[in-house]
Amino acid sequence: MTSPDLIEHRFELLVQSVVDYAIYMLDPEGNIASWNSGAQQIKGYAAEEVLGRHFSLFYTEEDRARGLPGRVLSIAASEGRYNGEAWRVRRDGSRFRALVAIDAIRDANGTLLGFAKVTRDVTKRWEAQSKLEQSERRFRLFAEGAVDYALCMLDRDGFVQDWNEGAERIAGYRQIEIVGRPVAFLFSEEEQAAGLASLLLRQASDKGVHEDERACVKSDGSSFQAKLTIRALKDKDGVLHGFAFLMRDVSGQRATEAELESTREQLLQAQKLDALGQLTGGVAHDFNNILQAITGHLDVASLHLERGNADKAAHQIESVTRSVERATHLVRRLLAFARRQPLMPTRIDLSRHVASMAELLERTVGPRVSIRFDLTPDPLGVLCDPHQLETALVNLVINGRDAMPQGGCVRVSTRVLSAREGRHASACLMVEDEGVGMSKDMASKAFDPFFTTKPLGQGTGLGLSMVHGFVEQSHGTVALHSVPNEGTSVTLLFPLCESMEPISAELPR
Repeated sequence: MTSPDLIEHRFELLVQSVVDYAIYMLDPEGNIASWNSGAQQIKGYAAEEVLGRHFSLFYTEEDRARGLPGRVLSIAASEGRYNGEAWRVRRDGSRFRALVAIDAIRDANGTLLGFAKVTRDVTKRWEAQSKLEQSERRFRLFAEGAVDYALCMLDRDGFVQDWNEGAERIAGYRQIEIVGRPVAFLFSEEEQAAGLASLLLRQASDKGVHEDERACVKSDGSSFQAKLTIRALKDKDGVLHGFAFLMRDVSGQRATEAELESTREQLLQAQKLDALGQLTGGVAHDFNNILQAITGHLDVASLHLERGNADKAAHQIESVTRSVERATHLVRRLLAFARRQPLMPTRIDLSRHVASMAELLERTVGPRVSIRFDLTPDPLGVLCDPHQLETALVNLVINGRDAMPQGGCVRVSTRVLSAREGRHASACLMVEDEGVGMSKDMASKAFDPFFTTKPLGQGTGLGLSMVHGFVEQSHGTVALHSVPNEGTSVTLLFPLCESMEPISAELPR
């Protein structure tokens, strides 16, 4: 084999070994004169299937109809080379994206001998690029369509790279005025001098995203309240490439909130005045009843004295004394509600103290309602004002009685609530009835001062509020659960005393 033949043989071996590129020769008319293994792999044709055929068989029907194969060869012949990218067709009819280079081959005299054609399949790269372009196009449409939000991109140093129509509408700056400027221009001169923008970007870079609310400055110098969201844009290696800066004008929202708060305060004051009126009516009703009783008893006592019946007069005086005690009790309740009545806490056994009130409670509810006591025999040492405890328990039992106009049973129980979830053990006092119950909305207001479900003049609305205040002052908690037509339960929890030794001496006699 001569040296030129050896070189040609080696070149043929090299061309045939390249499988990622289709490399083949065309004669001057465009007919295929050679075919490498890369061409077979990319286009799907074996050499015997294509040799002698025109290379246009790889073009789409649309391109052949436009005469593109002939124009491509004409450009290569006149300019020496043709480069392009277009769709090509495989043997099975599928299309692929091809990067094409065609070089004209001439002899020493300039005579056209044919063409060297190289084709590379770049479908995957083209698809990735297309997806990226579509994503960028969608983002651009989204950014330009979000006119209620200022969306802008910042570089790593906080200079504006992109500025949407929403940003122009909110801040007043046009894109041509703002791109390339630092985002710090949105803040006041004092905040710019303090380096606020750098601080916000640094916080976003450290945390990934940072939210804030600041007063920002428009192009005309006016200010507006803005909700800011700054997100750091980092690649998978954690390298910072810039920031996404989102800004929303919340001035109107804040003004509405302030107006609503002002209206709420006015409504609250009106409710307080209305509640005060209800309290006045209820207290006046109670005192009027007491005064009428006192007046009546004194009138009867005077008649008995005139007739010389001292014993009957004394009995009426005792009734007056009881009425005065009722008035004193009412005043004490009002003072306790106003926090003017100091508590006198004493360590007592909760179960024994409740048991000592059994007769009083049974007389209080009357014959239509029964009381069932379920008291734990274990000592329940608590520290509280026993008189306030009695008042609270009487209030709860009376509420239970009033909730059962047709009669029923009130259950009073005590037990130990074991320590759980980090809380200490508690002494539990529960009062339950089978009455009409309350809706969820009514139950949520049950402990509010002056709130009552009773008719006007038949209650002050202080009972449950006083219970709540007393229990809280005793470092306990109170909870109410009620279901319409099923009844209500009120639970009082007091801290459990560890020592019980002095308790027996402090129990009421």
